Amino acid sequence: MRVALALLLALPALAPQETPRVSFNRDIRPILSQNCFSCHGPDRHRADSDLRLDTREGALAAIVPGKPAESELIRRITKGSMPPKKTGKRLDARQVQLLRTWIEQGAEWEAPWALTPPKRPPLPEVRDRAWVRQPLDRFILARLEREGLHPSPEADRAVLIRRLSFDLTGLPPSLEEVDALVADGDVERAVDRLLASPRYGERMAMEWLDAARYADTHGLHVDSHRDMSPWRDGVIRAFNDNQPFDRFTIEQLAGDLLPNATPAQKVASGFNRNHMISYQNSSIPEKVRTAYVVDRVNTTSTVWLGLTLGCAQCHDHKFDPLPQIDYYRLYAFFNTIAEKPLDGADGNATPLILLEPGAEKRLAALGKNERRDFLSKTPNSMVMQEMAKPRETFVLDRGEYDQPRRKVEPGTPGCLPPMAPGLPRNRLGLAQWLVDPAHPLTARVQVNRLWQMVFGIGIVETSDDFGAQGGGPSHPELLDHLAVEFVESGWDVKAMLRRLVTSATYRQSSRVSADVLARDPRNRLLARGPRFRLPAEMIRDGALAASGLLKERIGGRSVFPYQPSGVWEAVASGRPKEYTAQFYKQDQGDNLYRRSLYTFWKRLAPPPSLAAFDAPSREVCVVRRQRTNTPLQALVTLNDPTYLEAARGLATQALQEPSDDDRLVRAFRTALSRRPAEAELAVLRRLLREQRALFAADELAAWTMVASAILNLDESLTKG
Repeated sequence: MRVALALLLALPALAPQETPRVSFNRDIRPILSQNCFSCHGPDRHRADSDLRLDTREGALAAIVPGKPAESELIRRITKGSMPPKKTGKRLDARQVQLLRTWIEQGAEWEAPWALTPPKRPPLPEVRDRAWVRQPLDRFILARLEREGLHPSPEADRAVLIRRLSFDLTGLPPSLEEVDALVADGDVERAVDRLLASPRYGERMAMEWLDAARYADTHGLHVDSHRDMSPWRDGVIRAFNDNQPFDRFTIEQLAGDLLPNATPAQKVASGFNRNHMISYQNSSIPEKVRTAYVVDRVNTTSTVWLGLTLGCAQCHDHKFDPLPQIDYYRLYAFFNTIAEKPLDGADGNATPLILLEPGAEKRLAALGKNERRDFLSKTPNSMVMQEMAKPRETFVLDRGEYDQPRRKVEPGTPGCLPPMAPGLPRNRLGLAQWLVDPAHPLTARVQVNRLWQMVFGIGIVETSDDFGAQGGGPSHPELLDHLAVEFVESGWDVKAMLRRLVTSATYRQSSRVSADVLARDPRNRLLARGPRFRLPAEMIRDGALAASGLLKERIGGRSVFPYQPSGVWEAVASGRPKEYTAQFYKQDQGDNLYRRSLYTFWKRLAPPPSLAAFDAPSREVCVVRRQRTNTPLQALVTLNDPTYLEAARGLATQALQEPSDDDRLVRAFRTALSRRPAEAELAVLRRLLREQRALFAADELAAWTMVASAILNLDESLTKG
């Protein structure tokens, strides 16, 4: 006993356990933003007092750094008066303790993380270095090790090639491609082949069309046709050519302003002509024009800044440092665009479309109504073009078009780095400012959307909102690492995607244990591979590809595949007679089987089979689609003529095999890329017997029903 006591006394005193440092941006700002800013933010007329908690100066009125017990904020929270019960909000014990600890540690205030330029962080140390394939893996693994979790094993090769093929081309792999990867295991070679495929550009364009609110109709009133397909084809080419994203940005926003701009660069500027357009004579021209400019500002801020700048159209932003005047400074960049007026007779307006040779003379010979009809229907692409005499821009009181107040000049938000002195104060300068390597948002926003594309959820889940009300990054150092890599690579999109899909993180199996699922149900820690329902276009295109029906011609005008009758008539009910010319006229032949990217997109009635799987209407910019599961989706894949014909095509291919088992295996492998397990094969055999009994005189019909069942499996509709 004495010896033991002596030994204990001889040991050095153990240091007390140090409390981890609380981060304002990671831990505290989300608490204040979600629970306090609505009453104690910029909109102070709603507050019970003048207390501001959205600024450091305001918060210090209720906080005594280092002394939580003396801080009014803690007193009110623990007493239950904050947040007020009527708000329905409540801080849990963990949040209260975080606030206490933060104040105890000095109440250090930080600028919003997204507004601070990214810096290359050091690669974290990890124990299992052998698992790492890309630097990004170290950030994922370090977090998993801190959480006491382990990565999943690598996915089966057949599963992996299917995942890769959908992510990089939007289509399933051929059986030959599956066999090649299964045989040699060379994932990097498979990735390079897929990135070099012309299908890659179509797959990437699918994402960009949502962001650009691309459609084939104007979206207002009669929702009449317009042809923006040359712009869409230019986007496909740009991605296939691996145009650097900084150059792509400049051409999309200001291709028309480049020195000696080519027709392709002018067409690229059609990005900001994709908005909805009014052709109604009764519309107030200035009100309509203002709506166009507002749309361009909101779209640009969502796509490149990841900010909800539209909230500042009518008043100062309630949660982010974006005053209303900043909105109109950005507005001024787009307020000098020549608009084609409703009567086509504005002296400031210049041609906004690229016309075929001789079309100008035809246009000049038409009357006002005929000219408007010609412009709305004509092989043309609307482009951007500056006015000869720029308009003045004013802050609009409450955002009303007829309530101009203070005059403003073009400028960028004050919370972001200023434009370099040498940049022109026009859209070209704005685009160049966005891709300045020191810009804190553009690279982060883009790599986050690429991550979202392949992992299902962005590192910042709210990929359309990097502000205070958005979700913070699950792995902030990883996001900065990728953003810096992206810029230093020369904004190389293919190189970034290659990093993501060749990583050990991406190559994990999506199988998950009950324990890990309970701890991380949404896979934010990435302890397993991505698994989620495929986007609408990939479900349809995948079925067509498996059936052998898919026609893979790139580009051209939009097509009219199968669609339930009466859809367009329904939206025209009670509308003017001009709607009767807008009814759906189904295509025939190859156009029925082209990729969904080329399906005619009517804003008032988007393609029903795609809308059922959450495709947007494209009335406004969308960078993050919803993902739902409803019975309507099964009705589409079981009954839509496209899917029935796809099942028949898959059955026809299977019947080329010599035996029933060979046929079942081929159909299964063609749709799912892997061989069926014996239990699955037994179910298919039983189904085939049942269908043969029903269709005794028609072998193809029986096999079509079996193929339809395979195409309707959850696994057929899922990337896993």
